[in-house]
Parts: sequence; C-alpha cells; structure tokens
Amino acid sequence: MSDVVLLEIIKTVFWLLVFGATVFLFQSEVKQLIQSLSSFKVAGATFELKDKKETIRSYVLLAETLVDLLSRGDRMDELQKLLHPSQIEKLGTFALKYTKEVSEGDWSEELLKNIAYLLLRFGRYKHSVELYDALLSKRPDHVELLNLKALALMTSRLSKNVKAAEELLSNLVARYPEYVHIRFNLALALSLLERDDDAAQEMTKVIDYGYWKADRNFLADPLFHHVREHSPELLANLNNHLTAVMSRDGDAQPTGQPDAAR
Repeated sequence: MSDVVLLEIIKTVFWLLVFGATVFLFQSEVKQLIQSLSSFKVAGATFELKDKKETIRSYVLLAETLVDLLSRGDRMDELQKLLHPSQIEKLGTFALKYTKEVSEGDWSEELLKNIAYLLLRFGRYKHSVELYDALLSKRPDHVELLNLKALALMTSRLSKNVKAAEELLSNLVARYPEYVHIRFNLALALSLLERDDDAAQEMTKVIDYGYWKADRNFLADPLFHHVREHSPELLANLNNHLTAVMSRDGDAQPTGQPDAAR
C-alpha cells in the first residue's frame, strides 16, 4: 500500500469508522495486536510504542485492521448498521481516489467490492456505479460485478439508468440463463420500465427456477411496484403459478403477496 493511500486511510477513514466499527467488532483483536507489538513498520518507517509517534503507529495499526474488515464480506451487514450516510460518502470518495492513485495490479478487489456494495446499500448509486466501472475495467466479463452495477443503476430509478441496467441484465441472462438472481433483477428492471408483460414473463421463469425457496416475499419487492399496482391480473397469474409450483414441490403456500414486506 502506498504512502499516499495509507495517509488517506488515516485522515478520511480512521476517525469516521474505526471507533464505530473496528473497535466495536474487533475489540479483542485490536487489544491483542497493540499489546503484542513493541514496534511497527510501515512504508519503510518503524515506530516504537514508547516513542513520540506512538499515536501515529496506533492509527496505522487500526487503519490497516479496518482495511481488513472492509475486505471481508461476512461483516458487511454488521458494518452497515454502524455507519452514517455521511461516513459512507467519504468512504466512497476515498475508494475512488484509491483506484486513481494505486496501480491496478496492487488493488484490493475485495476491499473495493465491499465499499461499492455499502455505497449501493446506502443509496449512493453514482459512486457505487463509478466504483463498479473501475473494477470492471480490470475484469470486464465479471458476472457478479456486472449484475451489481446493474442493480445500482436500476435502484436509482432514473429512466436512463434503468434502461442501461436492463441492457446489462438482458445480456447476462442470455449468457447465463441459469442464474436466477440475475433474471429476477431483470424482471424488476422491466417493471421499472413499465413493461409489465415482459416483467411477468421473466418472473414466471424466476418462479420455475425456484427463487422462492430463498425469498418467499420476492413478489413484494419495491422495484416490482408497477406490475403490482397497474397489472393486477398479471400479479394474480404469478401468484397462482407460484402456488401451483410450491404445491407441486410439496412446500407451503406463498407469502409473497402485494402487501408483504421484504
């Protein structure tokens, strides 16, 4: 990690996130690290615990612990609960600067993917898309990155973004018809474009592929609003088909009614 990036982590991320996230989630780990190290070397400089730069050494240690946290997908939901939208915006600014100042070969892909995901979850769609674009510049055929970029685009609900998302998802579904979660996102994009017949057709396939086994309330997704509100007959057909498929597979009745909450 370059000196510039390390300083950016210390300046823009440490005070915003370490106390709220790293210390909370990694209390024992951080304590053990600090107690066990008598010196710490980073970017060619060594800091002793008892010298005047002890505070800097501690900041670097905790900042790198935070980088590790952001590079692990298993803690993203917990981290999301601890962050404020303004903190996410600054984290997004840091991530975009990271992609410009660090050579592509040295990027931490998991770090950037997880930050992009947090930006998406917090409704910072523009920054999320920019970060996914940066990642896709290295791996243009990465299926999940393309899917997540499309999700960020369509969740903004801006017409031009939804159209771009629909094109991405249609291409992915054509290449990977068995990826039911991508087909589900395509159905949502079609609903946002008010193409209810097409949306219902894709959602029927989603049912056939068994998406309901993972999410019983998928028909209540907020992005499927147009079909629910403007095409009640299509929704009724979907619910009937879902009931038939679930009955055939020996499962319970569907719970994905229009008034259900995801």
